[in-house]
Amino acid sequence: MRLTSVAIRNHTRVADLYIEVRRHLVLVGTNDSGKTSILRCLDLLLGASQGALYTSITADDVRDRARPFVIEAQLECAANDPHFGRAVRQSGGASTLTLRLEARVEADGESLVIRRYAAGAWHETDLLQSQIDAIGWTYIADDQSFGRAHQSFIDGLLAAQDLQQERKALAEVDRAYARVLEDSQPLLELRQRIAAQLTAALPGDYQQNNLVFVPAARDSSSPLAGLRLQLRKNGEQRDLGDQSGGLRAVYALALVDDLDERTRIIGLDEPEAHLHPTSQRNLARLLARGDSQKIIATHSPDIIGEFEPDQIVVMHSGGQVVQPQRDFLSEDDKLLLHMWVRDRLEPLTADRVIVVEGITDRVLVEHCADVTKRNLDAYGIVLLEAGGCGDMPAWRRMFGEHGFQVPLAQLIDADAVPEIAGQYHVRADQLAAEHVWVSQPDLEGEYVRALGAERTLQALEHSGAFRASELKALCTARANGALDCESVAAFCRVRTNKTRAVIALLPHITAKVARRIESVDLMLNAVTRNR
Repeated sequence: MRLTSVAIRNHTRVADLYIEVRRHLVLVGTNDSGKTSILRCLDLLLGASQGALYTSITADDVRDRARPFVIEAQLECAANDPHFGRAVRQSGGASTLTLRLEARVEADGESLVIRRYAAGAWHETDLLQSQIDAIGWTYIADDQSFGRAHQSFIDGLLAAQDLQQERKALAEVDRAYARVLEDSQPLLELRQRIAAQLTAALPGDYQQNNLVFVPAARDSSSPLAGLRLQLRKNGEQRDLGDQSGGLRAVYALALVDDLDERTRIIGLDEPEAHLHPTSQRNLARLLARGDSQKIIATHSPDIIGEFEPDQIVVMHSGGQVVQPQRDFLSEDDKLLLHMWVRDRLEPLTADRVIVVEGITDRVLVEHCADVTKRNLDAYGIVLLEAGGCGDMPAWRRMFGEHGFQVPLAQLIDADAVPEIAGQYHVRADQLAAEHVWVSQPDLEGEYVRALGAERTLQALEHSGAFRASELKALCTARANGALDCESVAAFCRVRTNKTRAVIALLPHITAKVARRIESVDLMLNAVTRNR
């Protein structure tokens, strides 16, 4: 089975939503945005026992108590699935199954009636445990549950092994073990004490011979029941469940994803917790490689970077869910996203993104925002460098209406105006309406005009970033009375000088000067206006 969509309605912790689930689903968002709530809802529908539903859902989970709280999922399954029969529907050449959970608050305002059933079945009766098991859902909520779950995975793997040849030898070992337990003097005395307690508490006379300590395997059809798998490393031997929190995650995921044939869909809540960055990257590759479908809530750029961009869903704190369209990026765009997202995740959840052409532009814009009391972090704004005007369209596709729908502002040089205006199909003087601001002719020209040619040259001289020989031409022009803003700006925009010049000038760009860097100030005014 494979999950193809999930819908949640009337839940107190999650706004009503519908999410199309593609090969995988990666939920990204700030804390308290509802990522974990979606995973828990899926676990209630696809994995929890009937008894667990009544202990996990309360009236407080229902937003409007006059209406039911609903969790609905559509799954793709086999046409002749023996567990769901007539509930399987044929649509567009695919066989689908719709499962629904409804929790209704009764008249007393507290009691609940909970139904979980296959919608469209001849009789919409509550799902049986065998049907729940057939879905193949496994939910690993945190690192503690990794440790709790790993033994059941091991038991399942062992139960599937053909041990006919070993059964006789194991039975003999088992009998020898039982004889040792039977003949043990300390255990005999313990059985006597237990028998005395039973005689005092219950009708009848109990003796030590009425009690037998039985090895775990003798009480099971599987001769390996209770067998523990330990890891031997660096001279130590410990159960997998006793490893560090982060390593438990990796071990258990490897077991359930690659080896447990019953598992088809895995829900994971922040599996990267407690892992070193290198281990996070290994975990990310493990998640993407496995055959099972993954439903993941994460803050890890490494994990996000391993999945296709259209498998990412962004959740905002106000409850809004943003899902990009299928295949909204070209292969080149995907490479750009893959390279960028490994370093920074914030743009996906930002209130707004500013894209500038290069690193010196980014440094200057950040500084101007800070000195004018418009700190970008405080406004939920993330600043990115495109690496040149040529990559600007890719960022627009990524954050535009078909992508992650984050409002985008761009700062470009004047020489990029014809190209960018053509992409927006507007005139150059209409670019501001498209949230594109133009530096005239570039930021070097604007910040030199804001500081003045003489003051800029003095700052470069005193910074220690340039040798006297590098500044000789400018100093000669000053001596001859020919120093002007254009000649200083031309020096600052030379590739080998750009970064050094900006760093040298930052201490001299006060709030007053920053306000005179026109394109930056206009852009910052626009993006911070609504706060």
